[in-house]
Amino acid sequence: MSSVWLAIIYIGGWILSMRIFGYFWRNRKLAINNAEPWFAENLPKSQYIALLQQSDPVATEAQLKAALLRRAVEGVVRVLSMREDKQVLAKLVKQGTVGDDIWTEFTLSEKELEQEIMAIVAEANTFKEGWGQTILQTASEILMHEKNKQTEQEMKLKQEEQARQKALKDERKEQSRLTNEKNREARLEKERAKALQELLTEDTTTPKSTNKLALSPKRKK
Repeated sequence: MSSVWLAIIYIGGWILSMRIFGYFWRNRKLAINNAEPWFAENLPKSQYIALLQQSDPVATEAQLKAALLRRAVEGVVRVLSMREDKQVLAKLVKQGTVGDDIWTEFTLSEKELEQEIMAIVAEANTFKEGWGQTILQTASEILMHEKNKQTEQEMKLKQEEQARQKALKDERKEQSRLTNEKNREARLEKERAKALQELLTEDTTTPKSTNKLALSPKRKK
């Protein structure tokens, strides 16, 4: 009798486990289907495909190579970005700060990026055998050059802004000096005018002294 109950409990537990597994699997599959891409639209890729499909006029080989190289540069940018994001995101997922849906979006985008890199290498080899082995290196060098150029431009703008701020500061300082000088001159002029007014007032109010020698009677000899 006990063995029958054990069998029933085992079968019931197995059915319950399968239902729980099915529930979580359906939710995970739904999350994967609804996952948003990690990056925005890959415009260099779309432009390259548009050139391939262009028929009037047909794109030249030089145009296609340039477009593929821009596509490779975008691929390198995304690879570097995902390397940085993966370290931070893995730590956040481990801490429970972000949900598994974010990690799902990231892993799907990572696989798509791997396929994109493989497609770039394959396309490069269609133009020239062995170019697929060097196109990513060339794209990395172009990206580094662009970053250095951007850094130099930012430094130049920063220096120009600092020079502009210094010029404004010096101008305000000079204006302040001129204003203080003007105020000082006005104060001195006011003090001189006041002193002169006081002197004139004193002259008009003070009685003139009489000549006692002239007014006193002459002594008899």
